[in-house]
This record gives sequence, C-alpha cells and structure tokens, in this order.
Amino acid sequence: MAMSAAAAGMERRVIASASLAHATTHTLELTFAALLIRIGFEFGADIAVLGAVANAGTITFGAAALPSGWLVDRYGPRAVMASAMWIAAGFACLVAVTPSLLLLTVALTLMGAGIGLYHPAGTSLVATVAERRGLALAAHGVAGNLGVAIAPIVAVAIAIAFDWRVAYLAFAAAAVAVGLVIWRIAPSRVETHEAVAARARRLVASAHMQPRTTPPPERRWLMPALLLIYLSAILQGFIYRGSLTFLTLHLREHLNMQLFGWDPDAIAGGAATVVLLTAIFGQVAGGALSDRIPVERAVLPFIALSVPLLALIGPATGLPLLLAGSGFVLVNFAQQPIFNGLITDYSPPGAVGRAFGISFFLTFGLGSFAASFAGMIANRWGTPTVFYALAIVALAMLVAMLLVAADAERRRGERASIARTTGVAAGN
Repeated sequence: MAMSAAAAGMERRVIASASLAHATTHTLELTFAALLIRIGFEFGADIAVLGAVANAGTITFGAAALPSGWLVDRYGPRAVMASAMWIAAGFACLVAVTPSLLLLTVALTLMGAGIGLYHPAGTSLVATVAERRGLALAAHGVAGNLGVAIAPIVAVAIAIAFDWRVAYLAFAAAAVAVGLVIWRIAPSRVETHEAVAARARRLVASAHMQPRTTPPPERRWLMPALLLIYLSAILQGFIYRGSLTFLTLHLREHLNMQLFGWDPDAIAGGAATVVLLTAIFGQVAGGALSDRIPVERAVLPFIALSVPLLALIGPATGLPLLLAGSGFVLVNFAQQPIFNGLITDYSPPGAVGRAFGISFFLTFGLGSFAASFAGMIANRWGTPTVFYALAIVALAMLVAMLLVAADAERRRGERASIARTTGVAAGN
C-alpha cells in the first residue's frame, strides 16, 4: 500500500529532524576521543587516566537514556530531542573553559547526560512512525555515522588551527542551531501519536509491510528473548565504545603512513574519518537486509564477521589496517538498525520508549566501561590488545544472538505447522 502524501511528508520530517540530532549527538560524543592526545598533553595525563575521564562522560551518556524513555512518553520526542541539543550545548561550552582535569571530567559528565537524552527519543520516533522501518533506521544511523566520522577530522583541524577548546565551542553553536531546527520541523506529541496510529492501521491493511520478527505471543520485560537482546546490546555497546575511543590513537601509532607532510595527528584523524565513513554502507546494508529477511537472522552474519575483523585490526599496519578497520566499522554499524527493529518488536506493548531507554542505557551506560577497560589494557599491553579483547566480546554476542534466532525460528516453524494443519482441516 502506497503512502499518502501526508504520511510521506511526516516521514521526511521525522527522519530529517532525528538525523540532524543524531549527527550532532555523536559529533559531541566523539570529540574527546579525537582530541585525546592534545588534551592529555595539556593536563599531563596518561592513556589510562584519559580512558577514565572518557568513561565519566560515557556513563552519563548511557544513564540519561533511562529518564529519557519516561520523558518521551510524557512530553513527546520533539521536546526531548530539542532539550538534549540545548543542554549539551551549554555543557560543551563549560568543557571549553575548564581549567583542570577534574573540572573537565565534571563538564564531560554533564555534557554526556545532555546528549544521552537523545537516543530513546529519536530512535523510537523513527522506528514507530516510518513506514519502511529498516531503511528509515538506516538513514537515521547514517546521520549518526556522519557525526562520528566528522568528529575526528573537524575537531583535529580546529585544534590545529586554533585550540581544542575552540572545537567544543564550535560544536556547541551547532547544537543550539540543530535544537531550533528540531523544534520547528519535528512533529509535536499529538502529531506523533496520530502518525503512529495511522501507521498501525496501514500495517494491518498491508500484509507486505508486516514486521519480519517473531517475538513470543506475550511480550514481557523478563522474557528470555528480550533479555538476550539486551545482553547483546551491552556487548555491542562495549565493542562500540572500546573500539571508537582508541581507534584514532591506534591509527596514529600503527598506520605508519606519510601524506603530504601532514602532522601525525592530522593523518590519524583523516584516516579515522575515512574508516568511520564506511559505517554508512553498513547502515544501509543492515537496514535493507532487515526489510527482506527475518530480523533475528539478519544480524548474525554481521556479528560473525566482526570477530575476525577485530582480531585483524590488532596486528595490521598501513593499508591492511585501513581495510580491516573499514570492514569492522561496516559490519558493526550494520547491526544498529537491526537491533533497533528487534527492540521495537520485542518490547512490551505500549512501552517502546521505555524499552529504548533501557536499551541505550545498557549500550552506552554499562557498555561505556569499555573506555576504562580498554584504557588499562592499552596502557599495559598497547592498543592492539584492545582489539583482540573486543573480538572475544563479539564472539560472546554472536552466541547470544544465535539463541535468539534459534528461538524465533522455532516459533516460525510452529506457526507454519499450525497454519498448515488449519488449512488441511478447513479443506476437509
């Protein structure tokens, strides 16, 4: 069933507003990692200490997702998304003027809470309103990837030209502007509820638009399938945080490439941007595949490929390092639209906002401890060991999602058997 002009317009408004906020969120999130070395030099901090400082901001980045889910249900996604941008902008300015490592940690912690409000709001809005959910989530994810990719090269370029503090001021100004745009074009709370109801009616009327997941008939918070999905969210967040926090530093130390006489920091920042841009193709691949095959099955090849790719990043140098890093980023980010679809369909009825709040708390909150964990490993054994450890974590995530997929296949088989039996009985 084709979308009406009103539905298509609503989808564009949703994707545009959420994508702008998503890009800004991840740019602010990754700025510290991009400027890690310069900040460390100024404050005389080693890698382990810097990892702990990064961890402070990422804990609140994840923890803020819990109240965000409730706020979304109470005030609507638009209010939460715009507020996230404005709060983050204020504390990014505080980061820019902080005189000590302790105050920097406090400022990053507060900024992390601000941007942490975004994900449950934006993701639930896209997942519940968009008709072509997989591709819409992919487009939303691509915007986040652009924010991740922009952070290293833009932050480092501003730091080289001016100072690392100016980079935070520039991104704060961008966040203020994005918040204003969101308030103008994103649907209000009432419009969102109406759009969700209209989409549900069209889903019922159009069989080909039905979700491609097979959750248990009674969806509850403590059902094993949802718990395994949440466990995988923790592990995925651990891999995300651990890899991205030290990717730029790993490239700086092991890329061993010269380019136009550039500063090693600039080369590492540029290389990180190139690697992270491959996430765009991953988002599209994951979203497209989840619209074509059972979503529980779609995530498996991407997780499986991440295991050897992480293991290859550790010892590689030069072009092989760029290729391994790009491959890992592609398959890692391909998982995001798929997991978001699973959270939407496996969450208890009427609790999508809270389900995403829990999911992002686990992904960015508990998963954020990877920054400290990886920092200790890198400080003692070097950055290659970080990626070996993350390969083991990816293997554990694969096992968890294999169990989810097997359970879904069993339910699909049972339903197909019941349908065949019912058809035979009706024919008799």
